[in-house]
Amino acid sequence: MTDAITVLGARLRFGETAALESVSVSIPQGACFGIVGESGSGKTTLMRAMLGLQRLDAGEIRILGTPLQQGRAALRQRARVVQPIFQDPAASLSPRSRIRTLMNEVGTVLKEPHAATHERLLVILKRLGLPDSVIDKYPHEISGGQARRVAIARALLVKPSILIADEPTAGLDVSVQGDLLNLLQDIRRAENITLVVISHNLAVVRLIAENAIVMRAGRVVEGGEVGPLFASPRQSYTRELFAAWPSLASNNKGR
Repeated sequence: MTDAITVLGARLRFGETAALESVSVSIPQGACFGIVGESGSGKTTLMRAMLGLQRLDAGEIRILGTPLQQGRAALRQRARVVQPIFQDPAASLSPRSRIRTLMNEVGTVLKEPHAATHERLLVILKRLGLPDSVIDKYPHEISGGQARRVAIARALLVKPSILIADEPTAGLDVSVQGDLLNLLQDIRRAENITLVVISHNLAVVRLIAENAIVMRAGRVVEGGEVGPLFASPRQSYTRELFAAWPSLASNNKGR
């Protein structure tokens, strides 16, 4: 089966800084894949490259086997396959538009009647635990957790094959974080969607992902199945990174 996302030798520099340095990653279809690293590791730059929002200096990215192309037409076509969930969902929701209007814009992109989009939206909102009335609110009138779910709903309206979530639990209460991660897993399994989770929160990736890579200074330090990777990291940097998280250190110590 063709991988959902294939990154081959991706290189990108910002001046003297290597944002991505010979990065190669294969993400299988239907998998939950984690990308972890500290601030400045290159994980968000890699995400933007996967979405076609950042050009590479060298290398190639393939989406479902097709080389990623630049340009407005290619971006619109790709949006039907790959959808992002950005770290700050409120920032990606126009503050001057009701959520209903934002959702109808998706139907316009898909060239389907608003009635069909609305009917599908109500089903998605119910699955996400959101009341129908949320669509008549403005983004500032809902909570952070609700805004995150609205962003997920808008992404799912497109019926994508791939979801890329950047710091999906950032800024949320711990109880809400768990609910959101379980929700993403349920959606992934039900829709057979490939889920890519990008986070500095190692506990999140350990909980939700099947495979993961660790990035540092634009490079992939190591990667593999989450169980062995977190239990017995091979590289000293990975061991130091994991040791900085007390819950991970205590869990590994007890193994």
